[in-house]
Amino acid sequence: MEYIHGTDDFQLNKNSAVTLGKFDGLHTGHQKLIEIVRQKAIEDKLLSVLFTFDSLPLSICPQKYQHFISTSSERRRLCEDLGLDVEIEYPFTDEFMHMEPEDFIRRILIDKLHAKYVVVGTDYRFGKDRAGDAEVLREAGERLGFSTIVVEKEKYQDKEISSTYIREELKLGHMETVNVLLNRPFNVTGVVSLGRQLGRKLDFPTINIYPTEYKLLPPNGVYATQTTIDEKKYYGVTNLGTKPTVSDAPEISVETFLFDFDDDVYGKKVNVDFMHFIRPEMKFEDIEGLKKQIAVDSDFARNMFLLNN
Repeated sequence: MEYIHGTDDFQLNKNSAVTLGKFDGLHTGHQKLIEIVRQKAIEDKLLSVLFTFDSLPLSICPQKYQHFISTSSERRRLCEDLGLDVEIEYPFTDEFMHMEPEDFIRRILIDKLHAKYVVVGTDYRFGKDRAGDAEVLREAGERLGFSTIVVEKEKYQDKEISSTYIREELKLGHMETVNVLLNRPFNVTGVVSLGRQLGRKLDFPTINIYPTEYKLLPPNGVYATQTTIDEKKYYGVTNLGTKPTVSDAPEISVETFLFDFDDDVYGKKVNVDFMHFIRPEMKFEDIEGLKKQIAVDSDFARNMFLLNN
C-alpha cells in the first residue's frame, strides 16, 4: 500500500475510487465504505483510496482534545490489512480548513485523486464552515465526471455506529461492545520496555509498554487480554494505569502478565488486545495483597479464556 502523508504535493498516477472522512478507529461503518471502494476499484481497474487528514495543528485544536481510538500508525496498518491501494493523510493547514467545497472537489478530488467514485457516509461534511455535503458531491460529480455513493450508517442494537459511540463505550470500559463496534479487539501497540522487574519478584513476570500520549484509552484497571508477539498470541491479564501500590509516578503504562510465558522480549514490538474489563486499578496496603489479587485476576481470566478446562 502507498502511504502519502505530510505533503500536499502529490498526484495519483491513475483514476481512483476514494472514500473520505476522519476514520478514527476504522470501525465497522468505515469498513463498509472501504469495501465499496475496493469493489469499485476492482470492477473498473482503479486505485482504491482512503483520504483523511493528519493530526490537527495545536493552533486549531488543543492537544488535550487530540486523543484517538487509532493512532496514525495503527490506521495505516489497518488500511493495509483491509486491502487498500493508497492511504492519504492530507495536511490540515489553515488553508485547507478554509477551502471552499468547490475548490476541494476540483483541486483535490479531480486534480490530485482523479476520482471516478467518491464514497461517503450520510453525515460527511467538508470545506469551509462544513458547507459541503453528499448532495454537493452528487451535483459536482454530474458536472465533473465522478459518481457519488452515499452509504447509510451501520447500526448496533438500533444505535448508529460512530467514533463518538465507541468513545463513550470505551470510557465506560465496555470492551465487548467496543470490540463489536470496531469489528476487532481494541488494542495498544508498543515496544517492550525494561521495567523495575518487580513482577518477577512477585512470581508474575510482566512485560511493559507505554502508549503514545495521543492514544485514547479505557479506564485504568485490570483487563483480560491477548498479546501478539512475533505473530503468536498469548493470553494474560493487563494492568492499565500508574501501578499505585509500587509507584508514585503519574505515567500510564500497559503492564501484562502472560500465562505460561517467560521469554525475553525486551525491545520487541507487541500488540495487546483488550477483551474484558475485570476491575478498577487499586492501591493495596502491601505487596502481599497485590500478589494475591494478581492470582485472583489471573484465575478469572484463565476461566474466561477456558484455559482451566
